[in-house]
Amino acid sequence: MKRTLLVQSNYQLQKKTSAWGVTPPMGLAYIAAVLEKNNVPVKILDANALNLSSDEVVFEAKNWQADIIGVSVMTPGHDFAIDVVKKLPKNILSVVGGPQATALPDQLLKDGFKVVTRGEGEFTMLDLATGKKNEEISGISYLKNDQVVQNDSRALLDPNDLPFPARHLLINNGMDYPYYSGGTQYFPWARITSSRGCPYDCNYCNKLIFGRQMRFRTPENVMAEIDFLVEKYGIKEIMFSDDCFNFDIERAKRIFDAIAARDYKIHIRFSNGLRADKIDEEFLKKAKKAGCYYIAFGIESGSQEILNKIPKGITLDTIRKAVVMTKRAKIHVTGFFIIGLLWDTCETMQKTIDFAKELDLDVASFTIAVPYPGTRMWNIIKEQNGEIFLKKWQDFHHTAGRGTFCMPGMATPQEIENMYKMAHREYYFRLSYILRHASKFLSWRKFKLGTRGLKAILYTQKNKLDF
Repeated sequence: MKRTLLVQSNYQLQKKTSAWGVTPPMGLAYIAAVLEKNNVPVKILDANALNLSSDEVVFEAKNWQADIIGVSVMTPGHDFAIDVVKKLPKNILSVVGGPQATALPDQLLKDGFKVVTRGEGEFTMLDLATGKKNEEISGISYLKNDQVVQNDSRALLDPNDLPFPARHLLINNGMDYPYYSGGTQYFPWARITSSRGCPYDCNYCNKLIFGRQMRFRTPENVMAEIDFLVEKYGIKEIMFSDDCFNFDIERAKRIFDAIAARDYKIHIRFSNGLRADKIDEEFLKKAKKAGCYYIAFGIESGSQEILNKIPKGITLDTIRKAVVMTKRAKIHVTGFFIIGLLWDTCETMQKTIDFAKELDLDVASFTIAVPYPGTRMWNIIKEQNGEIFLKKWQDFHHTAGRGTFCMPGMATPQEIENMYKMAHREYYFRLSYILRHASKFLSWRKFKLGTRGLKAILYTQKNKLDF
């Protein structure tokens, strides 16, 4: 068995505003759980939460006498991961996984990693840690005689077969500071993923890890994890982080019924993963009874033309009805909007701003579209004579507030950034909105949330375009 150090890359771009949280690396916690179950010595090092340098990560790897270091990488953490691998002793096997690695395995190997894991990493890392030869392991890429070898992809796993995440290896069990999401209100809290996969085809989304096939944990399996979290850690808030929690609406209702029957009095948040076209009055009633106080919908655009093109697979009228129902259920409702989607113009982006104001959500979250590697958006831009301006991987972040690319026939990066700023001004500086939400500053818990949100809004008004 090989001593395995799992590392979360450092993503310090988010530190420019405290409104964006630091979420626990649950993917690594799942990998660690599988390794522990098979008696592999394992440790998680969260360089993001601890704000560690690459030198400090390498020191920890050497000090702990790791045989393998497995680094999880999303796009803005690419350069940090490379700094780590360049400083590692040669006797430590360097492995990289995550969305960026799965999208660009050849690049990560060229940059110095010895093995790239593609897709879900739990059993791939187990094969590596138990000493299997590269040729025998599905789902990896590696160099042989200076040539890239791409082994066959690993079959998608059944999430019901996984042990619960090894939260005990995270700082404060991953349930308290430094971990929090942008709207976390109750501590200790826990992230739970009750399904994997998403069958929809939005061009800005990377589907390379969990794929398009929906794989559901049973309500019984989900409740066993919730029971464990309540009994062992006394959690007060759950944040479901599925890509599409309510794709099977009846399963979702069964989970709500089971939570309500326990009478745990926990608070439930959906910061993503709820389709507006997959809810009804009964769903919301059961969610509310189970303790749900916050729902966020991925609305993306106020232009039906753009929604059809990306393609979101939903209508503006369906979104309107979902928001009205959620308000009627007395659940806080947030909408996510993306400025500068493929084929957006100033006119369609103005429609997005106007639609957000029409819906009059509790929170409207505006970000600028980013063409991440592994997305169809990335491929379309390159295939249709577009240009991606970002030169550093750390700049590929949806919270950076920068126009990132251009395409013939759509708005320029400067126009996109101007509309992004305008969206925040037009939405949040309305007198009606200010008066309605002034009460947020009357309690300490809501004051903290309100000030984090205000900092984020002010940050959006800074100039960031520097190509």
